[in-house]
Amino acid sequence: MTRRAKRTGFTLVELLVVIAIIGILVALLLPAVQAAREAARRMSCSNNMKQLSLAMHNYHDTFKVFPRNYIQVGGNAWEALSASYSILPYIEQQPLYDQAQSRLSSWGWMYGNLMNTNIATYLCPSALRAPARGSHPQGWDGPGVNYAWSTGSSVHTVWAGNAFNGFIAYSTHRKMANVTDGLSNTIMAGEILSGTGLTGTAGRYPYDIFYVGDGPINAVVNKDFPTQAELDTIGMNAKNSPVGFKSNNGTMWAWYAAGHSTVTTAAPPNWQYPSAGGNCCPGGAHDWGLGIIPPRSLHPGGVNLALGDASVRFVPETVDLLTFQRMGNRQDGKPVELP
Repeated sequence: MTRRAKRTGFTLVELLVVIAIIGILVALLLPAVQAAREAARRMSCSNNMKQLSLAMHNYHDTFKVFPRNYIQVGGNAWEALSASYSILPYIEQQPLYDQAQSRLSSWGWMYGNLMNTNIATYLCPSALRAPARGSHPQGWDGPGVNYAWSTGSSVHTVWAGNAFNGFIAYSTHRKMANVTDGLSNTIMAGEILSGTGLTGTAGRYPYDIFYVGDGPINAVVNKDFPTQAELDTIGMNAKNSPVGFKSNNGTMWAWYAAGHSTVTTAAPPNWQYPSAGGNCCPGGAHDWGLGIIPPRSLHPGGVNLALGDASVRFVPETVDLLTFQRMGNRQDGKPVELP
């Protein structure tokens, strides 16, 4: 009698069941893998901010002041460098700093070389890369930057004299002693994202800065602490700004302009509206005196912030508005701690 050989293969049903199980496992594990990768990127971002804040402290140890965010190098007022340039020797970029120091009167070299140099410490691994130099018709593009110094909770930006209440200013050098609310209670720097300044789908909404004119921002009663209602009005103006009335940002770490090397804490992190600038030149530089430029990141749920004591905190985008504003103000006499 002939005996049948024992069947050792899978039936179609069994194969489909195995495939389904594998699919379920992948679906369950993929978010965990993605979350782990983002956690690593966020930690790397935090380490970058730690290096930058320690560089600020080393600068202060050397010169007894923090660098200001404005060093004019050309004949025009907007031809100027940022505090991020001043700390280059303290982030292992002494050769680049020395090259620039020998050309402080040459805006052409600064724009073509210094401001087009990619420095990894200024880039967050979670952020989108900035458009390459030459991709914007007005020319204000570059290697990218994702960290900027806080000028405080005021709606004032570049041309505002001594109106800044934050850690860094344009017209003067701050000292540790000027941070009367305490270094551990005051924001030194925050994350920013690179926009494109381009219209249509080429733009990065809401990372780009939209021009709303001075009117909506001037309407803020207390310029140091705009209310939620006032911010909503400004935000809607930015959201409905005419096409083309916006500027790129987060592209040049060495430039003094708001949105490139400074942020404000007037609005909460990852503000639901586009960043807003006052009167200026659509598509061009950020030479305005009023604006709402909050910290932004692509980390889920919040942003990394460096405090004045060189510590780094991850702050949720749901943080109380007044608490966040007070954290940006170095001298309002009401120090608070971030949650």
